[in-house]
Amino acid sequence: MEAGMNALKRFILIGLTVGVLGYVAHHAFFSERGFVQQATVAARIAQAEAELAAVRAERLRLEDRAARLSPASGELDLDYVEERAREVLNFAHPHEIIVRLEPQPVAY
Repeated sequence: MEAGMNALKRFILIGLTVGVLGYVAHHAFFSERGFVQQATVAARIAQAEAELAAVRAERLRLEDRAARLSPASGELDLDYVEERAREVLNFAHPHEIIVRLEPQPVAY
């Protein structure tokens, strides 16, 4: 009888230990702060950092364009002003001949 009780106690103790370890392992992997969630967050951070780098590069490009068009910056680029005026306002010199070509669709 004593051996049966010891076996039952060991069985209950092992069962409880396995249950607690299973519970902790499950939450270590699948909880809000688990390993799976950390990998997802790391991927989202990497994507956001790449997007931030692209936006910063675009901002630098736009700041450069604005500085080249602004006489207040002291870096007025007359060639760039002329280029933009020709493109945006369709300006040309009187002796120039303008030929506009429409892009042709590419057949595959």
